[in-house]
Amino acid sequence: MKHRNYPLFALSAVLWPASLVHADATPSKGVQPRVETLDNGLKLILVERHEQPIVSACVIYDVGSVNDPRNESGIAHLFEHMLFKGSKIIGTTDFASEAPIIDEQESLRLKMNTEMDRMRLMKRRGQISDVLDPKQWTLEYTAMKKQFDELMDKDRKFIKNNELFNLYTSNGGAGLNAGTSQDFTIYFVPGLPSNKVELFFWLESDRMQNGVMREFYVERDNVREERRMRTESTPTGKLDEAFEAMFWQAHPYGVPVVGWPSEVESITAQDVRDFYKIYYAPNNARLVMVGDIDSNKVVELARQYFGRIPRGPMIPPMVITEEPKPLAERRLNGEADTNPMVSVRYLGVAIGHADEPALDVLAGLLEGKTGRLYKRLVTNEEAAIGVPRINSSSRKYAGYIDIEATVKEGHQPEQVEQMIVEEVEKLRDGEITDHELQKVKNQVLASSIQRIRSNRGLMQQLAVLDTWYDWHWINDLPEKTVQVTADDVRRVAKTYLDSKTRAVAIYRTKPGGPKDKDEDPELVALLAKMPTEAQGQIKTVLSRLRKSTDATKLQTSLQEMEKGLTAGTVPEDQKPMLTFMVKAAKARLAELESKGGSEKKESKQ
Repeated sequence: MKHRNYPLFALSAVLWPASLVHADATPSKGVQPRVETLDNGLKLILVERHEQPIVSACVIYDVGSVNDPRNESGIAHLFEHMLFKGSKIIGTTDFASEAPIIDEQESLRLKMNTEMDRMRLMKRRGQISDVLDPKQWTLEYTAMKKQFDELMDKDRKFIKNNELFNLYTSNGGAGLNAGTSQDFTIYFVPGLPSNKVELFFWLESDRMQNGVMREFYVERDNVREERRMRTESTPTGKLDEAFEAMFWQAHPYGVPVVGWPSEVESITAQDVRDFYKIYYAPNNARLVMVGDIDSNKVVELARQYFGRIPRGPMIPPMVITEEPKPLAERRLNGEADTNPMVSVRYLGVAIGHADEPALDVLAGLLEGKTGRLYKRLVTNEEAAIGVPRINSSSRKYAGYIDIEATVKEGHQPEQVEQMIVEEVEKLRDGEITDHELQKVKNQVLASSIQRIRSNRGLMQQLAVLDTWYDWHWINDLPEKTVQVTADDVRRVAKTYLDSKTRAVAIYRTKPGGPKDKDEDPELVALLAKMPTEAQGQIKTVLSRLRKSTDATKLQTSLQEMEKGLTAGTVPEDQKPMLTFMVKAAKARLAELESKGGSEKKESKQ
């Protein structure tokens, strides 16, 4: 029931082995991992599960976009990309020969940055309109860019692309990935054969200690493209970003994880090296491993590989900015190529706060097909499509309660907004029955077990919760939630859900905009259950599937998705969306085959 803001990974790419619930994961006993801390500060959280010879493992760093330095937004996310480029050992045929070229690139890039600053000044004076447009570059910058590209070509002779990925996959590792959120950066392998655990320790300790800025400026450009795909090219991406910036008045949560484009463009390799030294140290990290392991051997491997890495030169600074209590209602009105939508958001609490359990129960009373909002908006009033989404999100430093609904044709967003507010007001002063409370509490217990059924699920829960607060919260939160009373719910509703200080976003359908196939009722209902930041990405993937002109590639994608479904390796909450994508891929494939592959042939001409 609780929607955590974990990083999103492609549905068809996140394949991990299913695992039975371990004996130590019952509601009465809770999860009981082995916890050790090395002399250099690295914390180990280990759970033995011997049902299958598979291990889920990660290294999570206590750093996210909230830690981005001023004028360097997006640096945490950018560095996540860099750690896949290899090290002094991985990803190169001859680092001794490559290193001087990397240094020469950086020296030249500093000169280019100086010229870029001059072009920014020209833009402010109205002499040029876009510093990223090669046609508007100065002659000096153009000449240096040509020289830089020549250095890149010289460097590529020593680069072994994807060596880290290939080392894992050739040894049976599945699902190597990473993600950056506001509060953490995680590197994980959800499916690793238990006899290859030492490989994980070797590769991840090497990444922690020996990362290099290989192809840094190429990767920086890739981040720009990622932003274009995930934010700028999705129907509501820019509006969602604007809403976040409006909601968080002071806290860095209002800055996008991928960063503001103008700032990302100015980040240098040296900036990232400095960031690396501060945050990528053993005393700022946790290593979590769940599965078929011998914890004694794992601890020894951790000491052997990670124990030799010294503590960081400084303690990472704490984020001290506190979000002030809102003084007035804030509203965002926008237009997009989507069905009309409403989002009503209130400031909540940080994880571990005494009021978090009651706010979770409050969200539970509103959400789902048996919740109050569905009954009011969908069943009774027929004013909304699908299940309204309620997100009780408690992050490391602050939180919010967000209520979203997709407006049905024939109704106005303001009408749906008013219905949402009325249902919230009933929680402040109206009756809350024992039956309703017990239903929500049963859901809390069920979801607390469901989230940790797979090795990967438990690994991620332990890693994120301990980075945000304390791993014990995985056991404590369900227990505290069960103790919540109706008076507790009314109290937090009065305290936090104040209509005078809420933030409201209304998205109307853009006049004359294209009518997207993605907006059929089935998909709308599925998207309503997904995080807002994920919805745009899912629509982008679907759009690509439906516009694909390469039957061979489409068939390969279809097989990968079907494999995930039939093997039982996809999380239950992602199966409906992946099933929908499979149907879309099959429909497009049939369309191409009916035309005899003509679209594919035309695309090659």
